[in-house]
Amino acid sequence: MPLMDLANFKTRVIGCSAVMAIGQVISNAIANPGTQAAAGIIGGPIAVGGVSILAAIASGIAGNIAANDLGNRMTERLSKNPKILDNHDLIKAAGEAIGYILREVAKSDRLIAIAETKKLPYPETALSQLAEKTPEYWLDINTNTADLSRGLNISEDQLTKIFSADAEEFDRVTGLTTADWATFVNEFAASEGKSFDAEIVEVVADKLYATFPKAYRQVLKLDAAKGGEKFATMLLNLHQIALAELRDLGLQNGEILQKLEAVATGQQICQVMGKLSAIEIGIRDDLAKVRELLQTFIDTSGPRLPISLKSETIIEDRTQDFTGRKFVFEEIGSFLQTNRKGYFVLEAEPGVGKSSILAQCVLMMRRRCVTHFNSRSDGIVDAKTFLENACLQLIDGFKLRDKYRQLPENATANGNFLGRLLGEVSATLGGKKLIFVVDALDEVDLSLQSSGSNVLYLPDVLPDNVYFIVSKRPESLLLPTTKNDRVFDLMQYDAESLEDTKAYIAKRTSNSASIQNWIASHDLSLEQFVGAVAQKSQNNFMYLRYVLNDIETGEYMDVSLEDLPRELTGYYRKHWAQMMGREDDPLLEMKVKIIYVISKAREAVSRGWIAKSVGETDFKVQQVLKKWDSFLRQQQVSGESRYSIYHNSFREFLAKDETVQSAGVNVEELNRQGMNNRIEGSPL
Repeated sequence: MPLMDLANFKTRVIGCSAVMAIGQVISNAIANPGTQAAAGIIGGPIAVGGVSILAAIASGIAGNIAANDLGNRMTERLSKNPKILDNHDLIKAAGEAIGYILREVAKSDRLIAIAETKKLPYPETALSQLAEKTPEYWLDINTNTADLSRGLNISEDQLTKIFSADAEEFDRVTGLTTADWATFVNEFAASEGKSFDAEIVEVVADKLYATFPKAYRQVLKLDAAKGGEKFATMLLNLHQIALAELRDLGLQNGEILQKLEAVATGQQICQVMGKLSAIEIGIRDDLAKVRELLQTFIDTSGPRLPISLKSETIIEDRTQDFTGRKFVFEEIGSFLQTNRKGYFVLEAEPGVGKSSILAQCVLMMRRRCVTHFNSRSDGIVDAKTFLENACLQLIDGFKLRDKYRQLPENATANGNFLGRLLGEVSATLGGKKLIFVVDALDEVDLSLQSSGSNVLYLPDVLPDNVYFIVSKRPESLLLPTTKNDRVFDLMQYDAESLEDTKAYIAKRTSNSASIQNWIASHDLSLEQFVGAVAQKSQNNFMYLRYVLNDIETGEYMDVSLEDLPRELTGYYRKHWAQMMGREDDPLLEMKVKIIYVISKAREAVSRGWIAKSVGETDFKVQQVLKKWDSFLRQQQVSGESRYSIYHNSFREFLAKDETVQSAGVNVEELNRQGMNNRIEGSPL
């Protein structure tokens, strides 16, 4: 692609991105009652139920201008505004969205099949490496040579989707052509010394064409969920430009204009964008008072503490569709308010939501707490990792880098250095509190610590205004004992947990047409469905995650409400039986081998490592991994996908001898091969 065309391509993408971003802000500002309340807007919703917000605005324009004409005028003015072309945050957001798609398509079965058929190198690593480079490459494209006379010419149908109150409508915006995206992929790959087969480029271009708006919205909403500091200014700038254009065009409807003008700060922009996501910046309205109380204990004007990437990933995952738990947060708030220091210990059985509660706690305190999530699935199980993580957060968060340019040699051998830091930091708190949030103490490998020591070497003595909020299963662990401890047994709150369970089911149902269709096809009322599923779940949110996902994807289309599995273990047994299928299934043994070796791995492992462990090809392994998808967590490490068990309760189910051995698999041989892989240095 010549440089002139590349500049025009970037200009068109940025222009389209600007229209999409401001379209979502305007749509939610007018149509979402929750956003109106958050931003101080009074009045009922306008143009909801899939009706274009653009049409509502157009009806208030002088001369009753058509929505299509209004949209194209706004598109032209936004896309040609020089401030927009120089807006690095907008450009970076678009680049991150492209990178997000490249990572997703890199793992697709179709690309693997093309590579297998044509005997080409697997494209996953190359595409993942391009994804890492995308934001930088995207910023470097010079738009000074762009021909601004070329309009976007977005169709009326596309404009209706961009300015729709329905997020699913927005996700169906197609944007630029597949040919545009294909040329971009080839040009980008060549700039990095890479090239792809034409069929592979076609698949990648199709994915970019179909999903760029969805990925772009994902970038914006995730940032909003984290506080929105990254793109809030950019969105506010777009919003102000759009308001000016609307006034210039003759917007006369006072009610609409009042609502749009009310969204006038970066914080309110974040509230608007946050409504697009299940990860809400404001949490639920019924938690507002608790959130405000928690934030009085911390310095919200200070910098966020540098949370590790793995912990951020867990927080993002576990707060998706978060619902309720107000009574737990109230207890945490009361504990912090009435004690000078101490440990708050949240106890509950697997799957009840301990990690989600602590992850939500981190968000409610706006990441101004020392955060550490233990996780067997991610290989985070030792005191050394915790101590390094906690000490670095304290050093960076409280500006001690000049004093401690690196951790002392024995900083992670025991809790002595952490104790020293706690003393130094507590002296600077000025009436605020230093709060640690540490999840899943029961997943820590105590064999790696000194005999008789507290889990993670947690300190027995805390300075005033220092608190630990920790979680564990109801099992015996060596924990610090102080007079200020509070053990909160979540299993004793059946009534409150049942209400939260029902609210979660209702929320998931309201957001899913597929679940609603399942209820209708089984001649059920919403109340019947919510009540029965809540009862079967026994207030276990991991059960709800699995079962509702399966209903949504059509796995239980022919299963009655009565025949849905009961409790989490019942779900595992039912799914295991389904996965085993017929005894003559050619993939039967491989299914068991693959999930077993993943469950035994000490951290997330690559497809190549799995293939070597079970003696199969990458392609066959990928086919089977898709079947286990709901039980696995995927993450990108050095440009490749790695897999681990999503929840420790499923690993424990697999660990039972009768589960795996009943499928006729030689467990000893699999364990031996896995050990050989580690000894031989096979890549994880």
